[in-house]
Amino acid sequence: MDMAQKMMQPDSLLKERAHELFRTVKDAAREADGIEITLTTGQSENLRFGNNELGQSQFGKSRNLSIRLTLDKRQARATTGRLEKSLVEKTVEKALSQARTSPQDPDHLPMLEAQRYHGLDRYHERTLTEPAEQKAAHIGFAIDLARKNGLLASGVLGTNVGNVWILNSVGLEANYKGTNGFYSLTMDADNGNQTGYALSTFADIRELDAGKVAETALERARLNKNQGETLPGKYDVVVDPYAWSETLFFLTVSATAGYAPDFGMRQYKEGRSYLSGRLGEKIMGDNISIEDDAYHPLQTGPSFDGEGYPKSPVSLVENGELRGLASSRISAHRYNDAKPTGHELQLPNPLGETPTNLVVRAKGPTKTVEKLVGELDKGILITRLWYVREVEPRTKTVTGMTRDGTFLVENGEIKKPLRNLRFNQSLLELFSNIESASEPIRNTTDFGGATILQPGILARGFNFTSASVF
Repeated sequence: MDMAQKMMQPDSLLKERAHELFRTVKDAAREADGIEITLTTGQSENLRFGNNELGQSQFGKSRNLSIRLTLDKRQARATTGRLEKSLVEKTVEKALSQARTSPQDPDHLPMLEAQRYHGLDRYHERTLTEPAEQKAAHIGFAIDLARKNGLLASGVLGTNVGNVWILNSVGLEANYKGTNGFYSLTMDADNGNQTGYALSTFADIRELDAGKVAETALERARLNKNQGETLPGKYDVVVDPYAWSETLFFLTVSATAGYAPDFGMRQYKEGRSYLSGRLGEKIMGDNISIEDDAYHPLQTGPSFDGEGYPKSPVSLVENGELRGLASSRISAHRYNDAKPTGHELQLPNPLGETPTNLVVRAKGPTKTVEKLVGELDKGILITRLWYVREVEPRTKTVTGMTRDGTFLVENGEIKKPLRNLRFNQSLLELFSNIESASEPIRNTTDFGGATILQPGILARGFNFTSASVF
């Protein structure tokens, strides 16, 4: 039995532990009129490799107890990563002290009562118990392939399992267990000046086609030799579905306002979102739709929000038009035209609601990336976007660089590699110029815990500003 199998607690023990912690909090917080706890646990394994050698095996466990108490329409939250009884009691006292001195909350609502949830089966035992030898074999295939072709392979194969339990004093109990993982691979030569990149994400490790990842990275590295120059300007592009990295996350948050979410009802009503006042307005092309759907088979995460309210699918953008917003019980309490959709963060929450299960689609038949390239008369294939940052929130203009394979395409064929390019591009404009797209794929972002199912695209007029020195 390997470490992961030894360390992971059965569900029955986790449930027992959650209820034991709730009793401890309840005994220590007798003056509170409302009690809520959120227990999150997780464990991860990462195999890291570089320069054609397996270099590091990492195993980590995490646990966090978050306690929310309400007292005479005041509320406060305190958290701890230590679950010993005395430290939990100290955390309760911290939350009580804060609640006693906080102002009364005009949005105060009673604790959420017990709810019914749609069952989600997102736990895959094999992801947790996959033998280290098999994971190493996936990596070994890439290393062997790189060596045979005079290249160096580096990357990470990571897996994770997470649990969430929410309990409160009026009988609510919500729980979730899920697995996910990723395999990131770069092959390079010429001291990193000739690189190719590939990525795969999965919930069940048996979904991972490690051979395809290795062959994709190899092919791109082979092609990415003797890079040529190109002038700045607007070019038609094909963007690989795995190229986006965190790019599309900027459609949903304003980084210049501290990564404040934009698709929430409270932000919209208060004028804090770039979308405020634009419901019913065309913000993208007629062929683009975006929805938040926690129940899509490729999505990750629980079917409830930060206070345990069940999530509902929400159509955010339909045929390019802003049609809907994420909402919550607080928004329904404030505004007559709002209904809860299960998108609250943990309370108290000054930010507002946020969608975390986005699905981006383009109307029409989906096409492979190869077919999208085949339809490009003259333009650029982008296999990876990197170091992306927001420039202007109203137009969702972002800046960044291409990386690990940028190719000139003519008459539907890759003609030559190009030096990496820097860009300044409005995402709203880009999504108004999409002609066709691939099937959306899962890509867990590095920010905000959001999972975005995003397509590869063929689009017109992507704005490159200069060649990159990297």
